Amino acid sequence: MPTSLVLDTDIGSDVDDALALATILGSPELELAGVTTVYGDVVLRARMVARIAAVAGRDVGPVVPGRGEPRSGREVWWAGHEGALLPDLDKEQVSDDVDPIALLAGAATLMPVGPLTNVAEALERPGQAIEHLYLMGGNFTAADAEHNIKCDVAAAAVVFDSGVPITAVGIDQTQRVRFDQAVVERINAAGRLGELLAAEMRQFWKFMATESNAPHDPTAVLTLVEPELFTFSSGRIEVDSAGVTRFTQEAGGPHRIVTDLEPEQVAQRIASRILTACA
Repeated sequence: MPTSLVLDTDIGSDVDDALALATILGSPELELAGVTTVYGDVVLRARMVARIAAVAGRDVGPVVPGRGEPRSGREVWWAGHEGALLPDLDKEQVSDDVDPIALLAGAATLMPVGPLTNVAEALERPGQAIEHLYLMGGNFTAADAEHNIKCDVAAAAVVFDSGVPITAVGIDQTQRVRFDQAVVERINAAGRLGELLAAEMRQFWKFMATESNAPHDPTAVLTLVEPELFTFSSGRIEVDSAGVTRFTQEAGGPHRIVTDLEPEQVAQRIASRILTACA
């Protein structure tokens, strides 16, 4: 049976969230039980999810706006291009009558690929049933705070201190994987969903003044469905007040991080699953 999971995403800023959603949709091993959005204009983000699901012709469960303000009080960073390429987003229906925290707290498997505001609250919910988190976040080789962690350090501390098993892939590994012009052309040729994703990729490239991007969040998806592509180390993750993550190796620790991967193979497998979703 497919693994049921809930995706928690800050889709719309970096294109990798949209690519992660497509990677999940192209993975027969996975079944989305819902999507929650986090950080900033969460309604707009939810409408983006709904639009992508509609173009893909897929049911992703309830799409629920979550918490927009970090519990740490840090100012929200907003790129400004979120949803710009998707006209009439206000027509997309989202499940704003569903409690996003209850949806997350009731799921055994969560995949957070944004700031951890929603997930921290879910872990504090009495009776929560969360068994494992597969997340993109942190930097485990340098004393630099990664975006998803530093945007809500207070929430990240709750998540890492919760004792719930976590598989984390940090930016130190995900930035080794690249999607270039050849990949975007293949995706662009793969129907309506491919055209949408390729346009979002090119928009992000222009914003970043680059000609490629790292599929950070799709790499987290791959740690769940193809773990054999990665080298893991078990131990414990801690975060300091600046958002810097530190990993201590410990046999039997509740956390495991990716310590190595094969960049070209990971990129190929992500692209293959995205193309499957587009088909």
